[in-house]
Amino acid sequence: MIGTLARAAVLITALSLAGCFYSQRELIGFWGADTPLQNGVWVHTPTHPDGTEWGGFTWRGELRNQRRRYVSSDANFPHQNARLRQLHEDIYLAQFPGEVGYGYGVMFVYSGGAMASYHMPDCSALSEAAREETGIALDAEGFCRLASLDQLESVMRAYLDARADDLVIDGVYRREG
Repeated sequence: MIGTLARAAVLITALSLAGCFYSQRELIGFWGADTPLQNGVWVHTPTHPDGTEWGGFTWRGELRNQRRRYVSSDANFPHQNARLRQLHEDIYLAQFPGEVGYGYGVMFVYSGGAMASYHMPDCSALSEAAREETGIALDAEGFCRLASLDQLESVMRAYLDARADDLVIDGVYRREG
């Protein structure tokens, strides 16, 4: 039990510090959201920085699409009210509410929507030239504030192009039933 609570605390801390791309308002609205994940029972397993999965899952519960948001009535779903938008084939932008706005990540969807992995991008890992080209800058805390959906899409394309060889998966979701 304590091990599970410790893993959950680490996960919550990581999620609150990760995703340093943010906006004050939703950039992926109802009509712009895609719903590639299947409804059902899912498990969530975070990964270590080296890319290996933790020994066991940190969340298990019913996941469903409600008004183009992914929600669960089971406690501690790490990405409650997330919306996805297809960027390219099986690559999706992920938007999730945070304490002071919305955070953004990248999700990779597999197996017809029965499995997904995600990466929380680091704005500081994007080169200064790429940030200038996409019209984004680091703020005093090292985060990047996004102003529009177009900017989000162009920044994430630039980020994925720049980080293609060293992209670390931060977690995995698998549908069980």
